[in-house]
Amino acid sequence: MKTYLLVISSLVLVLASLQFKLGQAATTDKWSWLWGTYWYVPTKNLPAYSYSPITNTVTSVSDQTMFHITNYENGYFSGDVVGQIGSNGPACMSLVGSVTPEGKVYLSFNILPYSPTNTATIGIGDMVRKGGSWTMENQMSSGPTASQVGHWAYMVLTKPGLPSWASLPGVNVSVQQFLSQCPDNAPSSAQ
Repeated sequence: MKTYLLVISSLVLVLASLQFKLGQAATTDKWSWLWGTYWYVPTKNLPAYSYSPITNTVTSVSDQTMFHITNYENGYFSGDVVGQIGSNGPACMSLVGSVTPEGKVYLSFNILPYSPTNTATIGIGDMVRKGGSWTMENQMSSGPTASQVGHWAYMVLTKPGLPSWASLPGVNVSVQQFLSQCPDNAPSSAQ
């Protein structure tokens, strides 16, 4: 019986050690494929809510946000963003974000051109597998105190050849047309 318990105890220690080593091996390298990708809000996730504290009302609006990740290194990424809420014109932004080895996402959307009165929109989320594909489940809240927008979406990938590349939901223009409204808004490296 003592030998049996000793073998079981040793096996538990070996398994615990392996699990610890595998956890240490988890790196952000597994997300390096994000570089060069294009993300958009699919039709079912377009509804967002706008809140006006002036009238104390909430209104449903459509929010198409498209971003192109132009840089990725060690879990950090950046890119260019175009967002359009309802019938408003496009908002040009730069994106700076991070993703942990476990797939936790943090996003900072910065309005361009820069103004000291602009505030960053912060998003949080998770990389989630849905239907065999990666999605970025994001939540955000933004806007000046007079008009605020809250939105969550399973953002999905698009690429040339997909229907969404030719016609983005909610704005009905191609990815290239949508992004061309805000040229050169991706951050560049200061190095």
